[in-house]
Amino acid sequence: MIRRTFLQTGLAAGTVGFMAGIQNADANTEVKSHVNVSEILPGTPIPTDGKPFQKIKIAQFGVRHEHASGKMNTLRMLPDLFEIVGIAAESPEEEAKHKNDGVYRGLKWYSKEELLNLPGLEAAAVETEMTELLPTAIKCAERGLHMHVDKPLGQDLEECRKMLEACRTNNVIMQPGYMFRTNQAFRLLLKAVKKGWLGEIHDVALDMCRNDVSPGFRKWLATYRGGGMYDFGSHLIDYVVELLGMPKEIHVFEKPDPNDGLSDNTLSVMLYEKAIAEIRVSLRKIDGFARRRLAAHGTKGSFTVDPIEAWWHDPATKKLPPLNVRLTLAEDNEEFPKGTHELKLEPYSDRYIGQLTDFAYYIRGLKENPYTLDYELEVQKVILAASGYIKWVG
Repeated sequence: MIRRTFLQTGLAAGTVGFMAGIQNADANTEVKSHVNVSEILPGTPIPTDGKPFQKIKIAQFGVRHEHASGKMNTLRMLPDLFEIVGIAAESPEEEAKHKNDGVYRGLKWYSKEELLNLPGLEAAAVETEMTELLPTAIKCAERGLHMHVDKPLGQDLEECRKMLEACRTNNVIMQPGYMFRTNQAFRLLLKAVKKGWLGEIHDVALDMCRNDVSPGFRKWLATYRGGGMYDFGSHLIDYVVELLGMPKEIHVFEKPDPNDGLSDNTLSVMLYEKAIAEIRVSLRKIDGFARRRLAAHGTKGSFTVDPIEAWWHDPATKKLPPLNVRLTLAEDNEEFPKGTHELKLEPYSDRYIGQLTDFAYYIRGLKENPYTLDYELEVQKVILAASGYIKWVG
């Protein structure tokens, strides 16, 4: 749903301070209320074959990924789609640490081996430490479990290829955790580009910034080549590939912190035949979350969204604030007259709910997954090149 206004866009008062305090998912957050799937996105029809939806038995593997508690929170919002049968931590120590977190309260805990062999299990949310995502996903795929695998899909392209081949062999649906695939503003830009509203795209710039000062967090992230670009920039790289396709060249620029070695100030430039895409990830911006933005410019128009997401609920309305989009057109099209339009796009009711709802529909055959396994491998190649792991050969 789009509400057209001509007011100045901006963040609600107090947002910057709030966001600065939330650098990782809060495992102690109480579970959000049950969401009626027909109200996930007002105005969007829910696919149906005329029969009651058969709930999907799902389990979560891992608690150490940054999105782990958030994904479980969202799964618990969708009891009409998923039956959560259990969870397996990476170790007994991790289980003891998280067992009483609000988001996991009341769930049954297993070892990974017990969970893999649980009768009737159909799907897995793979939310381990990033180094363990692919080894865990391979085991799940060999077991025939459909998977939502958090991002990125590993540091070794051959291991990623092995995981995807296991999915292909066992007819497994694999959905990576690139949450902007269901962001309303991002989808609108894809539509605008596909329909030619903006003309020939020549300039795309995206920011995925934060303010990370915790020594422990920085030490952990410094163990990953590319640091912020690999971890956070992967979301944006995935989107650029969907928007513009595979680049001809990729150039990586970074200024690692001299004290801890973390690549916390990075820029990846992707060159196309007629366009340049810049992806910046800085972990040094005081108001980093509020500075996450997207801008695309073409010969007939421009599109900006600032910020690219809002995942905190307004205390007064209990809703997520709208996504603020500025669309400028040189020509009329079938939906908008020429000129500048300030749009407020109503978001999903939760950060991950669009993707996980799609995941359920893919499994039950109510919606076709538009992303093939071959496509996922191509995206991973770009992510590794843009993070400095491999040299790009266009």
